[in-house]
Amino acid sequence: MTDRGVNYWGEDRMSISNQQIVAYWVEHEVDLRLDWSTAHERCWRCGYRSSLEQHLVVPASMGGSRTTDNVVLLCGRCVSESPSHLDPQYLWRWLRATSMSSTDTYWTLRGWEEFEVIFGRKPLECFKEAAVDHRSLNAECRALAADEFAKTVVRFGEGRLNPSTIACVIADIEKKLADRHGIKLP
Repeated sequence: MTDRGVNYWGEDRMSISNQQIVAYWVEHEVDLRLDWSTAHERCWRCGYRSSLEQHLVVPASMGGSRTTDNVVLLCGRCVSESPSHLDPQYLWRWLRATSMSSTDTYWTLRGWEEFEVIFGRKPLECFKEAAVDHRSLNAECRALAADEFAKTVVRFGEGRLNPSTIACVIADIEKKLADRHGIKLP
């Protein structure tokens, strides 16, 4: 069902349901790594179930209109990272390059990448050569992760931890594991 309304600037616009947007793009076979059956409720980039914004591929300020062929569904965090450009190929290229094939992992993986930027190495790599039972290490790591993530706070309005906070939690987990097993961190 479409419905005419007025946006913030007083311009006439048509509202479109998330289901209509998904139906359009399923029909046009967009090559994205997402489960189309949940695409009306999950961000097309990070895969998290969240409040979605109907994001214009070509922004209104550049002549884009609120029509199904110019709208994608993104969470607020992904909207803030999306390209704003007249040529729609850039948004689609960005989505294809950065979207996740599994749900609810994107921001955690970004935290691992942020760890590499901050510490200059991959997380937990010092345990590869250590004479430690890796199954028990995995169990310890999971238990520590539960404890350490419980101590964090999410910034107001963000909805989930940011990558740099995740990187710091990973560093704490790594340090505690290294101390327990007598391993010197680089």
